[in-house]
Amino acid sequence: MRLRTTAAVLVGALALVLPTAGPSLADDHGDRALGTLNYRFVNDDDVEENGQIRPADNRTCYVLTRTSRDRPAVAVQNNTTSRAHLFSNRSCSGEEVATLRPDGRVNRVRVVSVYFTPVNEGDEGRGDNEGRGDNDGRGDWNNGGDQGRGDQGRDDEARDDEAREDQGRGDQGRDDEAREDQAREDQAREDQGRGDQGRDDQAREDQAREDQAREDQGRGDQGRDDQAREDQGRGDQARDDQEEEEEDLLEKVFRALG
Repeated sequence: MRLRTTAAVLVGALALVLPTAGPSLADDHGDRALGTLNYRFVNDDDVEENGQIRPADNRTCYVLTRTSRDRPAVAVQNNTTSRAHLFSNRSCSGEEVATLRPDGRVNRVRVVSVYFTPVNEGDEGRGDNEGRGDNDGRGDWNNGGDQGRGDQGRDDEARDDEAREDQGRGDQGRDDEAREDQAREDQAREDQGRGDQGRDDQAREDQAREDQAREDQGRGDQGRDDQAREDQGRGDQARDDQEEEEEDLLEKVFRALG
């Protein structure tokens, strides 16, 4: 009985001493704390805000207070004595976002949890993606925040410039298309004009040929009329001459008889 009681006490003590790998809250542990992990996140009012945790143990996963997948930390500075492994989920699982040595800093990230390991030990299963800060010293985190906001501002400005450039290309494309449409309309009108002109010229030519044909027809009719009148005149003259000859003959006969 005494042996079983002693074993239970030892198991309970070990449970209190050994750290767990699951997510933990990083409260102020006083002298036990590894240091401070500072971070910057966007709160529910879409306003950037600074936060921090004071982790107590290595090999423990800590969730960054007031962060989530939708509201992750966007910049982190490791002011602890341990190596900080940053993750984009609450369970410190999957691929690391970055690994920060003490005094390391990283901007433009999405971080929700952090797992700490001692600096002088290997990081088995935790990767080698180590992120150095912009400065080798601790520096001023507020300045880091300003720097992060400056980076964010430059990113926003770059996106705005790209959007304006895309808009400009879209406007230019629409202008080019409008000019092409106008050119096609002008060409169509010009072709239509040439077609109309061609039809007008053809109509005038046809009319001229018809007028010429009527004129030729008129000249032909006139010629035939003149010829008929001339023939008629010759016929009349022949008859007149015949009648005169007959009269002369009769007159000669009468004179001979008398």
